[in-house]
Parts: sequence; C-alpha cells; structure tokens
Amino acid sequence: MKLLEFIAMRDMNALLFLQLYIEKVLLDSGIYDDFQQFLEIQTKDSFKKLKDSFINFTIEHTPINQSVECGRIFTKILNPLAFKKHKKGTKRGHLSKTIITLDELKYNRINWRDAHSGKDKNITRKEYEKMGFIAQKYTQYTIQKAKKIVRRYNDKFNNGLPEVKQNGENVNATQIHHIFPANKFPNIADFVENLIALTPNQHFSYTHPNNQTNYIDRDFQYICLLAKTNTIMNDLTQTYDFNNYKLVLNEGLNTKDFETIFDFATLVVTIDYFYSDFKAASYQILVEHNKPKNLCKAKG
Repeated sequence: MKLLEFIAMRDMNALLFLQLYIEKVLLDSGIYDDFQQFLEIQTKDSFKKLKDSFINFTIEHTPINQSVECGRIFTKILNPLAFKKHKKGTKRGHLSKTIITLDELKYNRINWRDAHSGKDKNITRKEYEKMGFIAQKYTQYTIQKAKKIVRRYNDKFNNGLPEVKQNGENVNATQIHHIFPANKFPNIADFVENLIALTPNQHFSYTHPNNQTNYIDRDFQYICLLAKTNTIMNDLTQTYDFNNYKLVLNEGLNTKDFETIFDFATLVVTIDYFYSDFKAASYQILVEHNKPKNLCKAKG
C-alpha cells in the first residue's frame, strides 16, 4: 500500500517506478545492453538495430506475434528510459529528432490549452466540444486529486491543523485553498505546491475577505507562501517538489526569477521582494509565526 500511495501521489513518482521496473525487466530478459548501446550511439542504424532486436525477442518469447503490436510496446519501453538519460527515443515509429520530453510520455493526455485554443479545421465541432468536455473533466480530476494529497499529508504530519500558524485558529484545516487562483493560473491549478490547508475562517475571512471568492487578499497570500515554504522545507516524504514550487512561484508572480534559485533562503528573500508592498500591520505577528527558520541550512 505504501508503494501504491507513492506511485499515485504524482506523475513523476509513477514515472520513477516505471523506469526502475523497465530496467529490471530488461536486465532479467538479457536485452538491457541493446538499449544501453542505442542510448550511447544514437543513429538511424542503431535505432533500427534495437527495434528489430526487440521485435524478434518479443515474438520469440511472448504470445505476441505481430510486429505492429511489438512497436507499440517498444515506444512505451524506450521513451521513459530516453527521458531519464536525456536522449532521443522514438516518435511515430522512427528515431525522434529531439530528446524525449515529459509531455511525450503522457499517454492520451488532453491538453486544456489545445482544447480551448481554437477548433482545428480537421475535426468536427462535435469532436471539438467533446474534446473540451474531456479536458475540463480531466482538469477537475487532477485538481481534486492534488487537494486529497495535500489534505492527507496535512492530516498525517500537521495533525490536521492549518498550515498558516495563527493565534486562535486551532480548529481543523478543512479548506484546501489555491494560493494562486485556479481560474487565473490553470497551468498550476493541480500542483500540490500551490495548495494550502486552512481553517474555514482563514479561507473565507482572510484569503477571500467578506467571503468574496473572486478576490484574493495579497497580504494574506504572502503569509500563505511563507507557510507553504515552511511545509515544503520540512517535508521528508517527497510529497512536495522544490522545483515544482519554483515553477508555481514563477507562474503566479509572472517572473523567471525563481529559475536560478537553489536554496530556501534565497527563495524566501525573493518572495519578500515580490511582496515588498506588504502593508498589513495586523499581519506582522503572522509573518513572525510563519516565516521559515534556519534558512541558512535549508537546501532545495
């Protein structure tokens, strides 16, 4: 169960498991060296040699007897390894022109940007509408999945209390809040690093003053980022990812400044810079309670 929970937690965990599994199967099958040779010498000839070798091996040792089916399996085996090694893989049955990227590993994933960027003249309006519906449902699913991960983590490692430490807020954190709103920042809506566990009062009185859910209080957003940084800095379970957090900050603050940051101390200083207009005197105690400590030792 622990392993299954790790795999289900995020796409990269599933990919890590898949890469280890593929390597183990290839080693046990005695054909790992064939893949290694191609990943070292990437030419059309070495690609054809590897693919032919894999097809012959599969037909000889499995019930599969169609080279087309072998080719489909070949793609799912080679590309995760190529991504791991930052190498070329296979695309449409041939040697890829560029190194394999993460997007190319996601099977049948609907990209919401493609679905809403305009109807392709080669697809019908009915197909286009269905594509948009599926994209919307997939987005909702990934957001709810991320919220469950944050809630489960907070219940287990923070006793269900709010991530934002605040006097008088000692009730359970039943609200999972987007630090950067999902409707304005859909690219990071399903990132656990963009979600924070809050009490109902914090959610509807502080993040959304007077329960105006279309409005975000910028001063309290700063407090949320400090608290989230604390959570991520102290995470020993790999639930959160430092690089993903930098991506969230770059997207949410419309900058690239976080790309070259590799430690929490510099990250917090940079967050401070972007919220230098912070003016809520009543929140000063919240800054003291939520600003990460021992930053000089904390590496991303």
